[in-house]
Amino acid sequence: MSGNNGPDSSGAKDPGFEDQDIAGIAGNAIAHLDGNAVAGPLWELFRFDIVAAVGRCKHCGAVRVFGETMVYVDAPGIVVRCASCEGVLLRLVETPTRYWLDVSGLSYLQIDREG
Repeated sequence: MSGNNGPDSSGAKDPGFEDQDIAGIAGNAIAHLDGNAVAGPLWELFRFDIVAAVGRCKHCGAVRVFGETMVYVDAPGIVVRCASCEGVLLRLVETPTRYWLDVSGLSYLQIDREG
């Protein structure tokens, strides 16, 4: 795998992650934070603590606490990746008038009710 998600010498496109540029490449990884980094922005939307929620990765099937995810904040928004396979779980972009939330990388997100 070339790691750049562009065409190789045969002209074929690299079959890597859809956001390979955000994932970084071997030897030049982009620093990431853990799931705590997205707790504040998601609190604004849902009013629950996302860090303790349990999610299932649609890419690899791993079931993990959201606080263990890899969070990238140096993009035009927030990108949350699975700590097991680095697949994209969630994207969040905030504009002055809207939030854009993509959770297509999660099969489910289990949230315990307080009480």
